[in-house]
Amino acid sequence: MAAAIACGVLGAGPRAVRAGEEDDLQREIDTQRGSVLDLDRLDENKATGDEIAQLRGWLDEAWNLRSKHEYDQVREVLERTRKQADLIRAKITASKLRAQATKREAALADLRTKIARTKKALTDTAKRKKALEQGGAPSSAGPSAPAKPQGATPAGAPGGNAP
Repeated sequence: MAAAIACGVLGAGPRAVRAGEEDDLQREIDTQRGSVLDLDRLDENKATGDEIAQLRGWLDEAWNLRSKHEYDQVREVLERTRKQADLIRAKITASKLRAQATKREAALADLRTKIARTKKALTDTAKRKKALEQGGAPSSAGPSAPAKPQGATPAGAPGGNAP
């Protein structure tokens, strides 16, 4: 009787372990499938479409191997999918940083253009001011007011030429 119980316990042991192992592998496959959806959502720039498709294919392969009870191969495929997910995360981050850098470079180019326009306007204004201070009219200023003779004072002013 004890031998029968021992055989039953020992005989059921590997099957129970396999069932638990199968459940663990199934749970991991399901978890990774959920993370694929998250990765797809994170990929706003759509930079990793091919890699995500390959990851989905590998997860399908792992599911098929699990149903064939080839657990060692399932573990290998799942390890590959973990590495692929890490690669996808890195590519998504690089894509976002590249987009951010491009956006900042465009803003910098706009600012440089604005600075160049402002410098030109400042230089033009300084030239006009200098021309006005020297008594000459700038060539681009258009008609100017009649020049006042030097030494003349307005009428009614002290020391003026009032009649």
